[in-house]
Amino acid sequence: MEFKTTTASSSRSLWASDVATLVYLAALTLIIHLLTAGRYGFHRDELATLDDARHLAWGTWPTTPLTPFFGRISLEFLGTSLAGFRYFAVLAAGASMFLTGLMGRELGGGRSAQLIAAVAATPFCLAAGSLLQYVAFEYLWWVLISYLFVRLCKSNDPHWWIGIGVSIGFGMPNTA
Repeated sequence: MEFKTTTASSSRSLWASDVATLVYLAALTLIIHLLTAGRYGFHRDELATLDDARHLAWGTWPTTPLTPFFGRISLEFLGTSLAGFRYFAVLAAGASMFLTGLMGRELGGGRSAQLIAAVAATPFCLAAGSLLQYVAFEYLWWVLISYLFVRLCKSNDPHWWIGIGVSIGFGMPNTA
């Protein structure tokens, strides 16, 4: 009988944990994006990304391949709808907010500090995630690199350099 109460309390604590709160905040911004993504039509820069997504050219100047690749995946699976085309930018914005909150946690902040950090990132995430542009993914890679660097400094574990290197490797094909 006691086993069930500990399982129930641990599952309740999982849904009410600090990480869950950050997930809820990121999910709220995802919902806001998806509800407003179909307005006003394609932005002129998105039209260029849409064309690049239809004609992928890996490594040609001046376009970089990563953002058009996400656009291509969106086109293949979600069609040429505004909300579908912007889906990965929205996910990048939500992940950036989540990682910003986790950074607050790693720096010793409690739940309120984590929420303040994530909320501080909200205006840029709402702006950057509203269009499928390079900036949404650049921001994600920089936040991820920063988070991994904080983890490296906190733990002195050299294995975090691998994550930093991989993040830089994925981020570089996105910088224009």
